[in-house]
Amino acid sequence: MEQSIMLVSHIMAGTVAVFAGYMALFLKKGSKGHIKAGHWFVVSMALMAISGAVVAYIKPMTISVIAGAFTLYLVLTALAVFRTEIQRVGGFNYTLMCIALLIGLYSIYCVYLVSQSPMGRFQGFSAEPFIMFGVLAIVSAVLDLRYIKAKEISQRARLTRHVWRMCFAMFIAVGSFVGQGLKRAPEDIRHFPLVEYADLIILLLMLYWLVRVNRLLPRAKQKLLKRAKS
Repeated sequence: MEQSIMLVSHIMAGTVAVFAGYMALFLKKGSKGHIKAGHWFVVSMALMAISGAVVAYIKPMTISVIAGAFTLYLVLTALAVFRTEIQRVGGFNYTLMCIALLIGLYSIYCVYLVSQSPMGRFQGFSAEPFIMFGVLAIVSAVLDLRYIKAKEISQRARLTRHVWRMCFAMFIAVGSFVGQGLKRAPEDIRHFPLVEYADLIILLLMLYWLVRVNRLLPRAKQKLLKRAKS
């Protein structure tokens, strides 16, 4: 009964997260609508990640526990970007950095468990997803350390950190949500384009905003013009 309640909560939170995430991605950055959609996204993503991790722990399905924990970490670190400089070097970011490192190390340990299994699997999963989360989490922890230790963080660097972490959190969560959480959802919802092709759309939008935030196209254009004149 408790597992069914958590699963329903997971599906409901995931549905809200998908639509709130899309609104945040499409609305003008910094606008009231974007901020409000972002708040809904953060809350629903947290509920989705926690409920999904609990359900996965009960089953058990370790890879989903890892995915839920890492997704929640990404959302919290993306949100923390807009804290003050004093808070940036405080205990909150150090704690999240340590959590990312633990997620990464545990994922690598799961790779070891896969290697020791006669079937080459751990709880039905091969080593690849554990390697992916292990590498991503450890790299994220290293980036956290650089972020904390930096003397000054530019607005461009803050926005880049915010964009890729929010988008990648949505990418992971939506992939898991569509693959697992929507199995019992109505067919119209499962085949809705923004849901069915969510992974590809999110990656493309992430790339688009990273290019815009870092002004890569204007800078590339300037370099080409300089080369043409020389």
